[in-house]
Amino acid sequence: MKILTSALLLSGLLTCQTPSSELTWGVGVSTGGGATGQVTFGQDPVKVQEPKKQQEPKPATDKPKVDEPKSDKPVTDKPVTDKPKPDQQGADKPATDQPKGDEPRIDKPAKDQAQPRGTDPADIAAMRSAEQMIEVEKKLAAELKAGKIKGLDKILPFDELTSWPYEDGLKGMPKRIKELSGKKVLMTGFMLPIDEVQNIKEFLLVESLWSCCYGQPPDIHGIVRVVMPKGKTTDYFFDPLKIIGTFKVEATVMEGYCVDIFQLHVESLESLRLK
Repeated sequence: MKILTSALLLSGLLTCQTPSSELTWGVGVSTGGGATGQVTFGQDPVKVQEPKKQQEPKPATDKPKVDEPKSDKPVTDKPVTDKPKPDQQGADKPATDQPKGDEPRIDKPAKDQAQPRGTDPADIAAMRSAEQMIEVEKKLAAELKAGKIKGLDKILPFDELTSWPYEDGLKGMPKRIKELSGKKVLMTGFMLPIDEVQNIKEFLLVESLWSCCYGQPPDIHGIVRVVMPKGKTTDYFFDPLKIIGTFKVEATVMEGYCVDIFQLHVESLESLRLK
């Protein structure tokens, strides 16, 4: 019986094993312990090649890594946004000499410029000698006479404001002076502080510092109260000033006393550094 079984097995294998056949044959072979083992015959070349095809896409997934430096290009482009040109333009903005649009020009002294200790004329006299004050006043007068101070066709001089004998308030004021009220004028003179020497909102403009500090102070009609634009301030200047603004004629009375009759509302304020 065993011989017959072996013969049938060999006969089946010979008839089924052809080049084009992909069938699998299995025969249970009995072992001495009663267990049955499975013997398999067949060809599967295609399945061996399949793992290679699965590995081929992997290099494709690595390609973006080769292109990753391209994603770094914006980093190299960032310095373009940090070009110094905008900073150089920004460096020009703090210069009060070139305001934008309707922005008024408001000069401030250099940070290292000495400031008086207080608002009293004696504090200014402690900074500058009488000779220095007289010298700069002469230079300003020469510039005005030569027509070198530009800004408006009409410069309102202190001589015109003081050309009449002051009595009290607006009493006795000539009509030509009253008609200046509300007009845009250009005036030059020197700063006399009122309450502060920094972050100044208002100050007095006078024709001569020497007169205030060493000589005879001017009368009410020889003083103009200067009012800075809203939100703008300046600091004390020893240099003469050129101010353009709206001139007002109005008596300011405090505690029953007239303290000023002329006001100048600033549109622009420039320091004149005369050589």
